[in-house]
Amino acid sequence: MNLFLTDPENPARIRPPAPPAVFGLPVRTLNIAAHWHSPATGALLAAEVGRRPENLHSHVQRISLWHSLGDPVELAAAVLDLWIVLGSFGQDLRLRMLRTHYDALEQHEMGTYLSSRLHNGIQCHDPCVALPGVVLARPVEGEREFLRQVPHSLAIPA
Repeated sequence: MNLFLTDPENPARIRPPAPPAVFGLPVRTLNIAAHWHSPATGALLAAEVGRRPENLHSHVQRISLWHSLGDPVELAAAVLDLWIVLGSFGQDLRLRMLRTHYDALEQHEMGTYLSSRLHNGIQCHDPCVALPGVVLARPVEGEREFLRQVPHSLAIPA
């Protein structure tokens, strides 16, 4: 069994095998939308973003896919997820995403909102970014207390 691939044009040259796949998608291709051009791929990439938010490559793949599919709702959600992960870092990347996808963001009135937060970034607890499709938004900050102990003196008599 040969663990390496040979180049048909140059049989003496040995190539390593292709990179591993996650959910059946190649890990190292930015041109994913050209190969798996469907909303199902977007759902898989959203799951990967939710599972490993620090993987910026998955964010860029997701943005590229929804841009090529022409879905402004999902495109805006993908850009917002990238902004949430970057926080206050990556200002050049955030600016480029804002300029490139401003029309899709402005359909949710997020274009001007993000431009006002270009220097500081956005947080996952910001309630304005909790749009449909945004995987990393957590619009409630802090702990929620659903039940609490009532002092006996305030209890309703039976």
